[in-house]
Amino acid sequence: MTEVVLIGKITQSTQNLVEVEYPTVTGVHTLRLTRTMIARFERIEGGRVALLVRPDDGTVRGAHIAKIVQGDWAPLHVTQEQIDIVTAMENHEDIPTTTQAEESDDVPVWSLPQEAPTITLVDEDSGTETVVMPDGPFDDMLFSGGRKKKDTINWDFEPVRKPAFVVHEEGQEGATVARVNNEAGEPIAYHIFNPLYQSNKRPAGAYLGTFSPTYYPMPYRKGYGPILDMAAEKGWPAQVLAWNEGKASAMFVDATSNVDWEKATSNLGDKWTRRGFRNQGDYRIGFAIYNSLDGSSAFKVQAVAERLQCSNGQVLGDSATIVNLKHTTNALGNYDFEGLAEKIMEVLEVAAQEIIVAESMKDIQINRDVFEKLMTICQRKKLITKPVVKRDDAGNVTGLSRGYMWRLMGQGWTNPSEPWVAVSPKDQGTLYQVMNILTGAITHKPEWTDGKGTNLKGSTLNYNTMTDRLQTVHKVLGDITRKSIDGVSIEKQLENIPMFSQILY
Repeated sequence: MTEVVLIGKITQSTQNLVEVEYPTVTGVHTLRLTRTMIARFERIEGGRVALLVRPDDGTVRGAHIAKIVQGDWAPLHVTQEQIDIVTAMENHEDIPTTTQAEESDDVPVWSLPQEAPTITLVDEDSGTETVVMPDGPFDDMLFSGGRKKKDTINWDFEPVRKPAFVVHEEGQEGATVARVNNEAGEPIAYHIFNPLYQSNKRPAGAYLGTFSPTYYPMPYRKGYGPILDMAAEKGWPAQVLAWNEGKASAMFVDATSNVDWEKATSNLGDKWTRRGFRNQGDYRIGFAIYNSLDGSSAFKVQAVAERLQCSNGQVLGDSATIVNLKHTTNALGNYDFEGLAEKIMEVLEVAAQEIIVAESMKDIQINRDVFEKLMTICQRKKLITKPVVKRDDAGNVTGLSRGYMWRLMGQGWTNPSEPWVAVSPKDQGTLYQVMNILTGAITHKPEWTDGKGTNLKGSTLNYNTMTDRLQTVHKVLGDITRKSIDGVSIEKQLENIPMFSQILY
């Protein structure tokens, strides 16, 4: 049987496939392997992995991949470190513990600015090639609401940090360029660039931001790499997205297969255990990691979930945020990201507990008055805005305009069968319906119409805004649910909250 060792970086994984980027004799190549082809998986220095691949498994895919890795896209192993790893893998020995990535002019560099890596995907039946990315976790949630998938932005680049210069003392002989310094003559401002966008018009690449000397522009690979490796090992679907020319990025991992519902229920306590929660497979649970190079987001890890019936997203409260690091050398530059990969398991139990809280909303009945009070809370939390009230000269209300989210709340309440709400008849008129109205409206941004030609579409939310609002929804309704389980009725909790119609008119 053919055996080939690939030394490279994990770029994505699904339940059945592992995508690896590795240097070859003709350049950097990206290959997708079925998990059954991977006989051994080892993490090594430099954020890399070593895979012992047995591609010739009697299938069309296997035969095609065997041809690829023995032909033009054969792996290039030229350094002593690489040769030692290959020898150990082929002889089923331990990987040398002192291996370090060596520089060699003969080895292609990952993420070259000039070109993106070639991607090979083999169809099971025909053996034809395509470059369509496999579905990632939470795709239905991530790419609805106007966030359509655009051309893939390469997230795996090394940001360039350069001191800031300004033009001054313009005169007859031209202008003088000087570095921006403090009183001690030290640089006080740095520009950050994405070199993958270098061109004649932008020789430094895409501008990402300007920051103080303490800002640490951490490459996305440093934070995401260990998690991608862990996901590939555990069979978790995982994907990384980058947008705005690499200014921001996010990684999403579906870890549903590792959720221990029984343990999560018991750890919530007797009051929750007695409720007899049983997961019916209605949720996909995992975590999201957010990062940026433009200062718009800290490095943070949060539990996320998607309700499968309607693809509504949920970001599961403050308690499910296990990391939130600022972009400084002390906070982010020295963080143990290898250790983070192992701590991720902790967030899964918290996520499962938060889903149990969400499911318990089905037991909390509400009427129209309570629903209006919840609208008021949503308006105070900036989840919805009041419509514009039009009045005549006598002060009488003649009409309402705008108020997109407010209108969707009303539509979701009166029409719970809407696909972006999708609650069963037995769960209508409950806090669970309210949760799905809000999460569905935020995730999908459905078009509202009055049936008379008036349509409202709402604005497309970016990923950070979407997750912040989903987290607010879960926190607000989750707090109400916990108090209800503790014996405080929802009517009592909201007794001092005015109805929305009161504050509207």
